[in-house]
Amino acid sequence: MMKYGISVVFLVLVMGLGPRAAGQYHTDYQSRQDWVIVKNYLATSLLYQDSTLSKRLLGTPELRQVLSQRHERYVRSLDCRDVACFLEAFKWQEAEVDVLVGLLVREAEKDDALKAKLNERLLPSMAYGVPAQTTASQYFGKALRQDLNAMNYVIDVYAGAKKPNYPRIDSISFDVTQRSYLALLSDVRQDVLRDSKYPYQAFYETVLTAVRLLEINERWDAAQLEPLIERENKPAFEAIRKTDFEQYPYALLLTLGAGPSVYDQPISPGGMLRTRMAARSYFDGLAPFIVVSGGRVHPYKTPYIEALQMKKYLMEVLNVPEEAILIDPHARHTTTNLRNTARIMLSYGFPADKFAIVTSSKPHIDAVENMAERCMKELGYVPYELGKRVSDVVIEFKPRPEALTIDPDEPLDP
Repeated sequence: MMKYGISVVFLVLVMGLGPRAAGQYHTDYQSRQDWVIVKNYLATSLLYQDSTLSKRLLGTPELRQVLSQRHERYVRSLDCRDVACFLEAFKWQEAEVDVLVGLLVREAEKDDALKAKLNERLLPSMAYGVPAQTTASQYFGKALRQDLNAMNYVIDVYAGAKKPNYPRIDSISFDVTQRSYLALLSDVRQDVLRDSKYPYQAFYETVLTAVRLLEINERWDAAQLEPLIERENKPAFEAIRKTDFEQYPYALLLTLGAGPSVYDQPISPGGMLRTRMAARSYFDGLAPFIVVSGGRVHPYKTPYIEALQMKKYLMEVLNVPEEAILIDPHARHTTTNLRNTARIMLSYGFPADKFAIVTSSKPHIDAVENMAERCMKELGYVPYELGKRVSDVVIEFKPRPEALTIDPDEPLDP
């Protein structure tokens, strides 16, 4: 049976596939910081993980001049007396972005090692959109520009208290008017500078600042439970390769969550009922795998990961075997429930010619049926193709390659 073959590299770089399953590809990132960087800023991470390449590319006279000026601005933030001063020091300036992208694209056109990295790892990832009549260096330029601006976005939200897309669940954790907050930003500055021992490392000051701000805001959600393929999703991933999908009407069943409204509630009543619906369909033979999708979202700063709690309920209460359950512990919205499940289908070896189904309450499936416009607004693309409405609470869908695209203004689930 034909499988999706477009995204092994994406799986390795972004979804968390380790060396055993990926063959020649392997991950060099193990810490939570590495996961946050690679999932949000993939193009930047390809340089960050390769110190030899970084030193050569970022050590040219023109780049050293830009980075030296940028570093001096960061150093001068020692004298900052307000948040705006720190923001100016921490962020890339628009002119710097233009110059850096231009210079690095030029290097990408002549540096053989970088060319190979872009062709073997960046372009196949589709992490910055499906490449269409674009060269590797052009795609690299687009990716870098997105990365640098996305770092600025994190700094605006998690240092400057700019409203994120969903303030009720994603906003900053601190009162930025307090004097103690300035001291905290000063500590962030000091920590980042300790990792800037060499001139070329000035290129990474902004990304490290963004990641440190996510850390102190307890917003490293993008890294939670990674690598999934070697942890929570390992039993099901291994079962996929042994499954005869011809025996089932659908490839998998996505169950949408229902976030609790009570802070210390692991799973909501709605979540319980939706997992029951999924278990019933599984035991009826509708699909060989269930995906439960939902991150650490509701209520604000909840300690519970919704998908993990739904998996526990499926196993402990409803007797669904672990090898039949895949989790997406990152999605924060219905749009990303489907997008992340599409990524799983594209990357885990599901058949390319088979629909999946999504189940939830009738109003929720009504929303899914009419969600394309919202996807375009929030993601910039529609990550799925809908099939027929099977019932009030079930609708068919297939993944689209666009689902692999990073969302630059959702750093908790890019």
